[in-house]
Amino acid sequence: NILKATILPPEMKGMDQLPLSPLIAAGAMSGATTSLILTPIELVKCRMQVPLPSPLDPHLGPSNGFHTSVVSPLAVISDVYRRDGLAGFWRGQLGTLLRETGGGAAWFGFYEVAALYFRSRQTAGKDTSLTITESMLAGAGAGMAYNFSFYPADTIKSKIQTGDFADLGAAGVRQSFVGVGRALYQTHGLKGLYRGCGVTLLRSAPASALIFTIYEGLRKAF
Repeated sequence: NILKATILPPEMKGMDQLPLSPLIAAGAMSGATTSLILTPIELVKCRMQVPLPSPLDPHLGPSNGFHTSVVSPLAVISDVYRRDGLAGFWRGQLGTLLRETGGGAAWFGFYEVAALYFRSRQTAGKDTSLTITESMLAGAGAGMAYNFSFYPADTIKSKIQTGDFADLGAAGVRQSFVGVGRALYQTHGLKGLYRGCGVTLLRSAPASALIFTIYEGLRKAF
């Protein structure tokens, strides 16, 4: 709707189904907006998942008050604010932005391309709605495209948020997104940037298949 009200040409504003390129752009825009909300949430989640001392960042150990392996969200929020202020909650924002912008474009783009393919195989004059199987296949592929396309950005973001590789610069100065990515690549190679990707794809495929199947069912009903 934002694209229709702003930059799209008049002949596209009355369309029920937009062409592929505006749909991909809409996916990228929604991802960029979502990243602002997700970064603080994921920072707290990542800190809770790595509460014990890190060999690369002693700030994550008992010295900051985390004396047990169980850390509450409020304890993490309080510690982040005390150390870095409000801006600290957006540590790793660039990684989330890249992941959500590129991933959102890949997510919606793959689904729409798959949907167009399935509709092209339907009989002329037939209902163009996707079947449950088609929706699930397109959704599963979209979920895997979303996660795989910018997975290295998410890996670097997580390293920044948990402290690994983030304080390896001169005099303990925090490294940039590029600096952390370079350190990670030099230490673990390309495999290090995609560590855990297989499990993530196995999780995202059924989840995304369910999301789009429900979406298509609700769109058909209403």
